[in-house]
Amino acid sequence: MRRQPILGMAMLACLLLASTGYALLPDFTKEELIQKSEAIVLGTIQNMSSSWASDRSQIYTYVTFAVEAQFKGQPVGHEMIIQIPGGTADGVTQWVSDVPHLEPGMRVILHTFLQDTGYPWIYGWEKGVLRVEHDAVPDYNMTLDQFRRLVEKVEE
Repeated sequence: MRRQPILGMAMLACLLLASTGYALLPDFTKEELIQKSEAIVLGTIQNMSSSWASDRSQIYTYVTFAVEAQFKGQPVGHEMIIQIPGGTADGVTQWVSDVPHLEPGMRVILHTFLQDTGYPWIYGWEKGVLRVEHDAVPDYNMTLDQFRRLVEKVEE
């Protein structure tokens, strides 16, 4: 019976095609993220809450961010409210791909820009959030001081 090998090959091809995924975000370099961000800040996620937009067309999560240091941009003060699309409000969850996963207590560097909603958004989505651990930036394999110098160099 020749049908079984052909059927098996067809099923394998379907599985391979179905599992192929494509990233929605470009593969930004460190330098591109720095150049295209309006502000770059270091701090800690304080709290998060989600609610509907006034027209109930979209759910946004509002992230209260305590600013510890700023590497780029106009001064933002000691606290920022970052708006991220998606979240859960009134028992409804809206999921948006490539949005970074943030939690209260996380110490991170955020690359931001001012969205037309009037709130800062994270530039580069998940790529615009860098974890900070013990004054190191593991995603970039550098210290905070090295990151600061990189931003200064790129902005020259």
